[in-house]
Amino acid sequence: MNLRLTSSALALAAMAAPALADVTSEQVWQSWVDYYQSLGYSVTEGNRDKAGDTLTLSDVVINGGMPESQVDFSVARITLSESGDGTVRTVFADQMTGEAHGTDPDGQSYSVPFTLDIPGNVIVTSGAPEDMTHEFDYPTMDFVLTTIKSGDKETPLPIKVGVADSTGTFHIVAGSPAKYDYAMKSGRITFSGDVTSEEDDKVKFEGSIDGAETSGEMAVPDGTKIEEDMNAALKAGLAMDGVLKAGAMAVSFDFAGTDEDGQETSGAGKYDGKGFELSFGLSQDGMTYQAGSDAGSFELTSSDMPFPINYAIESGSFDMQMPVMQSDQAQPFKFAYSLAGLTLGDAIWNLFDAQGQLPRDPASLDIDVTGQMKVTKDIFDPASMAPASDEAEADGTADGAEGMEAAEADPQPFEPVEVAINQFALNALGAKVNAEGALKAPESGDMTTPVGEVHARYEGVNGLIDKLGAMGLIPEDQIMGVRMMMAMFAKPVAEGEDKLETRLEFKEDGSIFANGQQIK
Repeated sequence: MNLRLTSSALALAAMAAPALADVTSEQVWQSWVDYYQSLGYSVTEGNRDKAGDTLTLSDVVINGGMPESQVDFSVARITLSESGDGTVRTVFADQMTGEAHGTDPDGQSYSVPFTLDIPGNVIVTSGAPEDMTHEFDYPTMDFVLTTIKSGDKETPLPIKVGVADSTGTFHIVAGSPAKYDYAMKSGRITFSGDVTSEEDDKVKFEGSIDGAETSGEMAVPDGTKIEEDMNAALKAGLAMDGVLKAGAMAVSFDFAGTDEDGQETSGAGKYDGKGFELSFGLSQDGMTYQAGSDAGSFELTSSDMPFPINYAIESGSFDMQMPVMQSDQAQPFKFAYSLAGLTLGDAIWNLFDAQGQLPRDPASLDIDVTGQMKVTKDIFDPASMAPASDEAEADGTADGAEGMEAAEADPQPFEPVEVAINQFALNALGAKVNAEGALKAPESGDMTTPVGEVHARYEGVNGLIDKLGAMGLIPEDQIMGVRMMMAMFAKPVAEGEDKLETRLEFKEDGSIFANGQQIK
């Protein structure tokens, strides 16, 4: 019986063995080369040497980027050692050097050299040639800039970023498309700089982030050139998404220089935040950007201002989702924004309300709009991104007024056909405004003559107008005009209460009614 069990266990182990396939140093290195090349980078080796189980690469250069913005990395030595357990241990030289270079929007060439110190770094790779997992450990990363060269002029640019205790994984699955996923966590991040502009203005800053986490996925189709034609890559199946989370952030800075009149100016400021989160996604199905921030505060003093600027928020968020590919069919979009607990310093309030007549309670704003839109041209298509005026100018068919007409005739890439105001809520100065509604383009028209309804409610608005009038912020001879305008669009909800409402109706024939009264 025991013999049978033992034999069965050995058989199962033998069957499972292929799933634990080994990787060699050459296969691991080729995996990295394939990865960089899939992103449009080139990899060249100065020398390659294999001694026993260790592959050593010398003077490796990685270069790539957009045509107008390139980045070069140089690594003096990379060693990949087979550990004997099916894994490969990769160690880079303690320091990498590099340069970012290209052409700015004014056509001026620039170059920014940098160094990256990564002492004690190690990457352990396991899996199979077509399915590798890289586990990395970087105890310290120090990214340092020293100068920037623009044209023939070189200017000091001392900036340093330090990252402690970075660990994570990077998973690569070969194929078409090649698939990548990653997850990284780091400890404290510090940064500092002392920058002098060409006009001799100086800015010094320093700050820290308690820690950060990032993760994401990417699918890269074979043969695509992301750096040259993003649109073609998306149509071939390029897809990516990622998330960045950061802990508490503290930043301080000071500056000195001259203003437009040549007068000396100086100041200082600081920002303290509890943390933030960013996420993005891009594929042929659409593009998304989302951001969220915890509580934060900002302070600024300047010799140009008679008082300090300071404000704080409890939280904020942003959400944008939009299509990117041309289609005759309407596609969904979304825009949302939220700002909660906005407070201003007393010095700002006292500019227009020295007597404290206005409520200074925290303000808030919430916007949530969704809908459907038609996309008339691929957003990332290089040809469609160039305005009609540029195309006409390129072939010499337009100048002056003709060029302006061509620019005006260039169709916008987005044509909304439905808009839903899910929420509009503003709470400030003791007044509240809330609105929701839905509008759509008529069958034979567009959103310049929409059809639908919008319902709005107001609370405390009349009281706010009284206070603004008493403070002189609304001239006395204009108060009556303001109230008449309010009466045209809003009606009382209840007798004796400062509550109003508006119901706007947009009809098929282009007419507009406010609370049943035709206004157009």
